[in-house]
Amino acid sequence: MNNVVTLHGNRRWKAVIEYRTDDGLKGVEHYFEEISDLHAIIEHGPDWNSLVRCTVTLNRPDGGEEQNSVEKARHPERSRQHS
Repeated sequence: MNNVVTLHGNRRWKAVIEYRTDDGLKGVEHYFEEISDLHAIIEHGPDWNSLVRCTVTLNRPDGGEEQNSVEKARHPERSRQHS
């Protein structure tokens, strides 16, 4: 299969967590397989009181653009096709 793209460590999710520091905001990227792993990442990171923002996305080579594309929106979902 030559069309397979290797993701960062073959992890499904990517979280960018921004913390407030004395030097301003600091963003940290985390890659993980199960969404429930995010809890442990936050708990074991810097003080969660300094957490400003956490953005979670699917770790996709297209950055999710295909998923949110107009072309994709034009195609009915599989569940609707079988109704």
